[in-house]
Amino acid sequence: MKKLLFLMPFVSISLLFSGDINTLLKEKGCLTCHDTEKSKIGPPFKVIAKEYKGKKDAVEVLVKSITSGSVGKWQGLASKYGIKVTAFYMPRQSVTEEEAKKIVEWILSLEK
Repeated sequence: MKKLLFLMPFVSISLLFSGDINTLLKEKGCLTCHDTEKSKIGPPFKVIAKEYKGKKDAVEVLVKSITSGSVGKWQGLASKYGIKVTAFYMPRQSVTEEEAKKIVEWILSLEK
C-alpha cells in the first residue's frame, strides 16, 4: 500500500501532462495532419521520433519546422519507414516557440 501511495503523485502528474499535450495538439491543429501511430497527410509522431532519436539538434530542428514550416522533408524518408506522406510541405504553424518545444519534447519522448 505504501508503494502505491508513493507512486500516485507521479501517475497523476503523467496524466496531467498527457492531457495538456492532447489539448495543445488539438487546439493547434496538429492532429489534422498527424497521428501518433498511423500516417495521415503527414508522418506519424512516432516515426518523427524515430527519425530524430539521438540527434543532438533534434529539438531545434523540429521547433523550427513547426514555427517556420518545412518543404519536402518527408518525401525521401517515407519509404525508409514504410509510410505514405501526401503533404509536400508543412506550413508555419500558429504556435509560440514554447508551445512548439512542448510538442517536440512530447514527440521525442515517444521513442523511449
